[in-house]
Amino acid sequence: MDHTRPQVVFLNLTFDLSIILTTTIAALLVFTIAYFATRNLTEGSPRKWQNFMEWILDFVSDIINNSMGHNNNLFILSTGISLLMYLFIANLLGVPFSITTSEEHPVSWWRSPTADAHVTMTLAIMIIAYTHFIDIRLNGFKHYVLSFFKPFKALFAINILEQFATTLTLGLRLFGNIYAGEVMLALLAGTVTQGFVSASLAVLPMLIWQAFCVFIGAIQAYIFVTLTMVYIAHRLT
Repeated sequence: MDHTRPQVVFLNLTFDLSIILTTTIAALLVFTIAYFATRNLTEGSPRKWQNFMEWILDFVSDIINNSMGHNNNLFILSTGISLLMYLFIANLLGVPFSITTSEEHPVSWWRSPTADAHVTMTLAIMIIAYTHFIDIRLNGFKHYVLSFFKPFKALFAINILEQFATTLTLGLRLFGNIYAGEVMLALLAGTVTQGFVSASLAVLPMLIWQAFCVFIGAIQAYIFVTLTMVYIAHRLT
């Protein structure tokens, strides 16, 4: 539990190498799965991976339809699919194992990137900015500006504050759930190394908790995508 992060400073900016590593791997996994699943599309009897991608497409389409009614906007649909796949993989990277150097001052190199508040808050800021971009792109800049004065002009300050509040809750909700799961895994893993008796008692709870973390990772990816579509729907109304 007591460890630091591998950081480098470049141009007065601090970069966390573990976050760069895990976020890049998560993105590459999403790209690889999507590429091989859609490389040779067939009709009638789709292959296993094509069927998997079609299921994800239908799943995200249902989220969009439930959030904003029937909508065939491929720009929004592709965003939802990419976000769902990326978050699910990113949430689970630290569940099977973690990598920490065994030095006097241990350095953590591998964990779920979404267990870091910097990552989840950056995602939340990007999503809220994306909803504003969608509003301007589909409805024009005038509609976007006037939306902050609805339903009454006196609510302008509250509407501005709402954007900060939704950004904060969107990012911290994801961070809190994934981080808490990995903290519990670290505690159980520490118990496993304390001797045969402790290890035998901790193995089963650890396996159960890992399965629960997979469930939580999937649920949090679903919630994040659903809230994204709800926020987009809110901007478009």
